[in-house]
Amino acid sequence: MIEDKCLLMSGKTLLELGLQALERSVTDVVNSEISRERSYNVDQLENFIQANKPLLVNDQRLAFDAIMNLISNGDGGLFFLDAPGGTGKTFLINLLLAEIRKNNDIALAIASSGIASTLLDGGRTAHSALKLPLDLTRSETPVCNISRGSARAQVLKLCKLIVWDECTMAHKRALEALDRTLRDIRGSSRLMGGVVVVLAGDFRQTLPVIPRSTPADELNACLKTSHLWRPVQKMTLTTNMRVHLRGDDCAQVFAEQLLRLGDGKFPVDPDTDLISFPPDFCNTVASPEELVNKVFSDICENFRSHQWLCDRAILAPMNESVNCMNVQIQDQLPGPVSTYESIDTVVDSEQAVCYPTEFLNSLEPPGLPPHRLILKAGSPIILLRNIDPPKLCNGTRLCVKKLLPNVIEATILTGKSTGEDVFIPRIPMIPTEMPFDFKRLQFPVRLAFAMTINKAQGQSLRVAGINLESPCFSHGQLYVACSRLGTPKNLYVYTPNGKTKNVVYPNALG
Repeated sequence: MIEDKCLLMSGKTLLELGLQALERSVTDVVNSEISRERSYNVDQLENFIQANKPLLVNDQRLAFDAIMNLISNGDGGLFFLDAPGGTGKTFLINLLLAEIRKNNDIALAIASSGIASTLLDGGRTAHSALKLPLDLTRSETPVCNISRGSARAQVLKLCKLIVWDECTMAHKRALEALDRTLRDIRGSSRLMGGVVVVLAGDFRQTLPVIPRSTPADELNACLKTSHLWRPVQKMTLTTNMRVHLRGDDCAQVFAEQLLRLGDGKFPVDPDTDLISFPPDFCNTVASPEELVNKVFSDICENFRSHQWLCDRAILAPMNESVNCMNVQIQDQLPGPVSTYESIDTVVDSEQAVCYPTEFLNSLEPPGLPPHRLILKAGSPIILLRNIDPPKLCNGTRLCVKKLLPNVIEATILTGKSTGEDVFIPRIPMIPTEMPFDFKRLQFPVRLAFAMTINKAQGQSLRVAGINLESPCFSHGQLYVACSRLGTPKNLYVYTPNGKTKNVVYPNALG
């Protein structure tokens, strides 16, 4: 039903969205939500477990058994799975989810980013699944926007396991809000209301994004500074699966170098506080133009291949560098451009006189498409909002197929719906970090030949370029950029004078 789709996407019924709806009892809505969480094919889950459980390596099996024992004990608790890239974290998580769901029990899979949620079976973003407040800093004691009698509350009351991937990106108050909500809904004073919550991630990666913040602000928002971190049980995945499965010695060396980079152990020039990359770590190039040519070589011959487009991207710390490279690369494609201009309005009509339309058009807040969106057929784009998760979520990459007056037809490049054609409409978007509220009606996409490093977290590439004209400015950015692929042979880096800054906060790692 359409109403069930609305419940999945927004947690609201048609009536709550101001639309007409068939009469449905609260019990019917609740049962529908619970049925969806129990709708997995048991035979398929059993086959998945039988085929994959024997493949667990030692550290994965230790973590699997420890988590399953926690669930069996029924006391709940918090578990942190420290999992650097390539150690089989997603494989282990999906096996845990299947193990719970095969018994018709409820296991919830959530992630801090949209792209990470698409890799989990039944995954959703944490903000969507838990109805977290958009601004977690407005209250010292936030809670999830889930009422006791709602369908979502009943799901949380019945669930046995919650897995939260890419947790290191989450604000500590998001986890604290979940703890308060679970205790309230389940009527229990135990940690997480007696539910086992598995946090998975890598603290070498980026921390919560705090607009206009200092390092102290980022560290203060980190999960490790929460009072909930003290009782967390921790386990680490150390076996690099690329090496284990393929015997790739080059991948082993690269994985070890990545960990040293993420731990801040690359040698630093004491005079400049900059690092140099070892010659076997990446391919250095002499200019941004050479970077583009290496990553998107022979683009006019290759851009029609969706796999070729999906395999590559250029990453940079700053939006300005990303926007410039996107325009430069798209200009190389044949064919006409289509220009879409947004409609920008101030939400509070009394403030309209203070913010003329021309000023609103000039604004480019992070996470919002530009006022003038210029596209060509064949260009890769990245989605900036959750439209139809897990198929279309924030971070999904697509290729433009047709540019129509009121919709963009595009082919999905990433996730489990790869190859499917979809239509993307204009939607209203309101940025949260502005000193006033304004609304932009525009297609929720940007060009994706290049993307910011933060946006690339969770993406997997086969060919990657890193433009460090502007150096990384926050913890973990350089580590995230370099770890988007598993071997160094297709990693190209431009750094002025061959050196760059590697920002690592030791307190986030300790």
